[in-house]
Amino acid sequence: MGAGAQGLDRGRTLDVLKTRMRSKRWLFLLYLVVVALFARTRWQFEFMLLLTVSLLTMSLIGHRLLTWLGIVPQPGAPLLFFKALLGQFVLIVAWLLCSPLTYAWTQGLGLPWALPLLVMGVAGAATWSLLKDRGRGLSGGNVAPGSALAWVPAVLGGLVCLKLAAYYSMRAGSLGLDTHQHIAFSLDLFRAGYPKLSAGSTDWVEKYPKMLHLLTSLWAWPGLGHHMGPFLKVQPVLQATLALFALFELTGCWLRRSLVDLRLQTAFAALVSLLWCYVMVRGTSYLYPMPDLNSTGRLAAFGVLLAPTLCAVLCWLVPARATQLLAWTLFAFAGAMAAKLNPSLVIGYASYAVPLFAVVMLVPWWKTGSVGGRLGRPALGVLAGGLLGGLLLACDPYYLQLLAEVSPTVHQFVENTLGLRVLETSHDISSASGGLARVWEVLRWELWYGPQPALWDQGLPAAAQIFSAKLLWATRVAAVLSLLLSLAFMVLLPRRQPQRNGFVLLFVLQVGALLAVVIALRSSNIISLVLGHETLQASLLSTYTQRYVDLLAMYSVPIHWLLLCATAVLGWDALRSLRGAPAAADAAPRWAGWAVLLVLLACTFAFRKIDVQGPPPKSMGWTLPVTEKKVRQFRAAEARLPKDAVVLAPAYSKVLNGREDWVLPAGEIASYLPFGARDYLFNVRLGSGYSLQAHDLDAAFCHASRADARALLRRQGITHIIATRGSARAPLFDREYCSLSYRDLGIWGSEVSEGPDGIVFYRILP
Repeated sequence: MGAGAQGLDRGRTLDVLKTRMRSKRWLFLLYLVVVALFARTRWQFEFMLLLTVSLLTMSLIGHRLLTWLGIVPQPGAPLLFFKALLGQFVLIVAWLLCSPLTYAWTQGLGLPWALPLLVMGVAGAATWSLLKDRGRGLSGGNVAPGSALAWVPAVLGGLVCLKLAAYYSMRAGSLGLDTHQHIAFSLDLFRAGYPKLSAGSTDWVEKYPKMLHLLTSLWAWPGLGHHMGPFLKVQPVLQATLALFALFELTGCWLRRSLVDLRLQTAFAALVSLLWCYVMVRGTSYLYPMPDLNSTGRLAAFGVLLAPTLCAVLCWLVPARATQLLAWTLFAFAGAMAAKLNPSLVIGYASYAVPLFAVVMLVPWWKTGSVGGRLGRPALGVLAGGLLGGLLLACDPYYLQLLAEVSPTVHQFVENTLGLRVLETSHDISSASGGLARVWEVLRWELWYGPQPALWDQGLPAAAQIFSAKLLWATRVAAVLSLLLSLAFMVLLPRRQPQRNGFVLLFVLQVGALLAVVIALRSSNIISLVLGHETLQASLLSTYTQRYVDLLAMYSVPIHWLLLCATAVLGWDALRSLRGAPAAADAAPRWAGWAVLLVLLACTFAFRKIDVQGPPPKSMGWTLPVTEKKVRQFRAAEARLPKDAVVLAPAYSKVLNGREDWVLPAGEIASYLPFGARDYLFNVRLGSGYSLQAHDLDAAFCHASRADARALLRRQGITHIIATRGSARAPLFDREYCSLSYRDLGIWGSEVSEGPDGIVFYRILP
């Protein structure tokens, strides 16, 4: 009888698996239809598929991490974006720890694809272990009721990913006019596969933090080096999407944990979907998060800033030792990631991520009970995360460069042991602060004597990127009412009522979100007043810190709308239970499912129809958009050049406080270089042009004689030049490159090749 029953159970399990396989086939076909709906070109279609593969791979790795730790937040909930965020952290740690192997693979054996093979190895190990665990317990595959609702965040987030993939696959991105430099950095790191310290093919220590480029390389592994530009350009909005939809998933799990009626859960999913669709369609700055292109990799930091708080929410769902260790480890490691993304994010992490994590983590930390749990687990997690984070920063060339500039010992180690060269610059910011007296004066002004805006103006600052002032005012009022409602139910509901814990978490999250933005805003004001703009470093810290607060204000709006919806649904369910209403049904009525489906269809057509508004082309000096046809024409023109050609690109310098900052390509060329297949000289920190500064450009082409300019070109080995015919009446040869004509620089003969929009390549004989 036992064997027969066991065989019957296995037969039923196989039937369930076959049914799931058939449903997955239909889902896959539906996905291809939606991709075809969003994709207008083959290039976009390919990139959408590659991005989907990368997202699913990271989600698989994150799922394996949770399974290995014994953490099951909610049966039947996919948690696609939360697991992808965890999988991203796992891959970063794996890349860091396996760097000796990837170095030996690339440098010792001279073999390619070290990083894609590393990702495939980690994903393969995760798949094998999951199949092994499933084989041990085949009968445990039941799906929890209401799991279909748990897929709503995954579907809506997937639509957002398709939209951003369609947009950024063929546009020059929101990372600045130096996007081509970031692409070159990412390709360099991808091809190496290990923490590379030198700049391109030179022996100079790189002077740029490389976290953005590491994230790009890990996400771009399915393309094996292709589509690197689109994978780079999606990172700002992709990281924000991962964080926001992970919070959506965990909040839905908490409502199910609070035994909310399935009909109300359906209403919550539909309402949040509509509101977030409005944010992303009406507020197109979500998909293009800056009003201009003066930005860098710090835009890709929101997922890093919010990840520790998401793990703190996970501690509420699964109050276990492993969950707390994961949260504290990620808390320390994410701080190092923020610093590696951009030095200004050290301030953003300390003023936003730390207070938010502390508020949400307070209750799970206090409930550990014993002194060992309250002190030992945080200490152990922070120690592990701190060691990994310290190793991550030690392998970053930017911080190695800073240490080499201030420490003679490190300088000798870099030059004598590593065989690299250090480009020394000034990093004196002490003169801008004025000492402790200046700090005390600024603190008194900012916190006491200066103008003090209303508290709601600080917790929910103006976010003009999304909606009008009237809706902002309504959101502030709703936030206050939501806090009062949560407090009332926390007092009135009996302690055994399942909704009470739900109100506690929502109250804590809302207070933490308001408090974190307040602290970040005031910290930004203090930093700006203390440092000022007397030096380049102080100016960058002040400017970047203030701009990131503007982004936090934008991202806070969908977070608060999510919490408001959850509070309203939980409050309605609590009132029903207090009035003695019947218990929740096992399944929501059929009309509820159709309502959610209609909402998702409306979101699909809204995302498909919206035209993302980037910066005006005239204000940025380039042509938007760049079509796939034009990109193919540009690459064909590049391919006609010799492989060893060194190409000079017309550029202009961006100088702050008398010191070089960026060298940026000029005119229509700027919009094509992010799609180029080669490096171009005088894009600073690229290839052989790394040691050149902006003042070198200015001296060579704006204040030098013809002979001196040609001498510089000969020293750099220039063989070709890229230019545009333009609409000028003067012949191309006589047009000026700053104060010198192209003829003075040595253009000879007819063009070697011609690309779109009048772009031409000429042989140059300096």
